[in-house]
Amino acid sequence: MVGLEKVGLIAGRGKLPLLFCKCAKAAGVDLLSVVAMYDETSSEIEAVADHVDWVYVGQIKKTIQAFQRQGITKVVMAGQIKPSKLFKGIRPDLMAVKALWSLRNKARNADSIFGTACDVLSKGQIEIIDSTTFLDDYLAKEGVMGKVKPTNQQLRDITYGLSIAKEVSRLDIGQTVVVKKGSVLAVEGWEGTDKAIIRGGELGHGGAVVVKVAKPNHDMRFDVPCIGMRTVDSLVKGKVKALAVQVGKTIFVEKNETIKALNKAKIAI
Repeated sequence: MVGLEKVGLIAGRGKLPLLFCKCAKAAGVDLLSVVAMYDETSSEIEAVADHVDWVYVGQIKKTIQAFQRQGITKVVMAGQIKPSKLFKGIRPDLMAVKALWSLRNKARNADSIFGTACDVLSKGQIEIIDSTTFLDDYLAKEGVMGKVKPTNQQLRDITYGLSIAKEVSRLDIGQTVVVKKGSVLAVEGWEGTDKAIIRGGELGHGGAVVVKVAKPNHDMRFDVPCIGMRTVDSLVKGKVKALAVQVGKTIFVEKNETIKALNKAKIAI
């Protein structure tokens, strides 16, 4: 575990930033300083952090300055930013414009965008560290995590789905696939995990398996796979019967509630 007295957080959407704050304070962090995003980060962050600065997506200089004022040099990124912000709604400052210009001849995906952002932040003496810092208890464990065991057919689909998901993620298309009886029903694209699950589940008329993986050589500083109650809702809506994720590379947000809900829905984990 990283021994840090001061930690920063760049907070996006969802419950993960709130979970990180809770775990960081429980680990003994004295100063937890957060840069939150207008129209993205939950206002609940104000109640669990020691200090919060609000910026718009794309305001890198203000982000650096906020951490520098608090004497923060180690920072975690947690939570999503709406994918549509890549095309509309971003308010880039000059530093962000230069960073985006450097990507003009490259694919725009999580690795390239956030990797470039990390490089820019490092110039302000801000180091982005592993986003699973302090979250060991919420990472996926080996074996069956709930009360429901997968059937032999589901295990075969998981094995097949894992091979497909690893290849799809290697190509930076998505990290989730939906499989039933050896057929790939859906591959995650720009729409995100939840819509892919629902689409694949509907095509399979129930009983499908969902496999979600990290990318090969995944940069654990950002875009780490997460499972939460919204995922559960999508699995139930798609009438999915098994969910498989990678050990140590998947965060279960609201872990106890999520596993309880999956057990209730008779979905193997």
